[in-house]
Amino acid sequence: MQGFVWVLSLLSACVEVRDAPEDGDWYQKAFLDVEEPVEFTDLPYDFSGPTPIANLPIPALGSFATWLDTSLFNDNCDGWQRSDELPRDIEGIVTLHPRFYFKTSGCRGSSEADSDEKYYGSYFIQDDSGGVFVLGDSKVAHFDMGQRVKLRVRGVKENFDLQMVSAHDVIEVSTAVEPIYYQWADGPLGPDDVSEVRRVTGTVLGDTTNFGELTVEADDGSLYTVKLDWEITRRKHRWDEGASVTVTGPVLLAYDVYAINVMRVGQILTHETTSSTTP
Repeated sequence: MQGFVWVLSLLSACVEVRDAPEDGDWYQKAFLDVEEPVEFTDLPYDFSGPTPIANLPIPALGSFATWLDTSLFNDNCDGWQRSDELPRDIEGIVTLHPRFYFKTSGCRGSSEADSDEKYYGSYFIQDDSGGVFVLGDSKVAHFDMGQRVKLRVRGVKENFDLQMVSAHDVIEVSTAVEPIYYQWADGPLGPDDVSEVRRVTGTVLGDTTNFGELTVEADDGSLYTVKLDWEITRRKHRWDEGASVTVTGPVLLAYDVYAINVMRVGQILTHETTSSTTP
């Protein structure tokens, strides 16, 4: 009992007693924007994996087909096919933060052969041959934009003119973050731009109150659609009409619209300080 009292006394002697702060002295309210920088480069990649991304066996545009390797094939999925060309190993730089939400056709058995599946962790990767959209099934990002990943592709599909990797294993993730290669868009976006990183500069014609979508008009009159992640709009970032911006990101075709996709604030550079993001 005496030892117990001695320990309590010793602990009490170590406690620093401070007066309560006066109002306003301990807390200062301030708005701080998260910059989320992303490094880009105009130097093309000089590598590919065992299978260049452009050489992946993917169903043709307009086919609405899904191909799986033999280990994943399910006879209950009407119209899906077994592919002896899969799996294939690819390697590329991640060009969009892997938390992109995308909904596409799925299959839970013969009774739900045309069911919709929600993929919350989708992203793009790119090598020296091109890029591809990858469906992911995690709400937590396990790597970041600019990291190099190696994937074993086990399933591929085409749906509404979008080709994609539908099933894959992550084999390896590099620790280094590399600059993301981009090319300037030289006119309205089209099929050749899908899954590639494009950069545009122009004037904002709308703001993010339009369901997270911006329209940017280039100097030559070309119009570009920019899709913003819901997290960006939830944090009250906005680019007002008339602001001059440069936007860089991979292109996705969804609902018949070719759009540059933005998951990080650092993908948009504002040239007019009077129209910068506001809290």
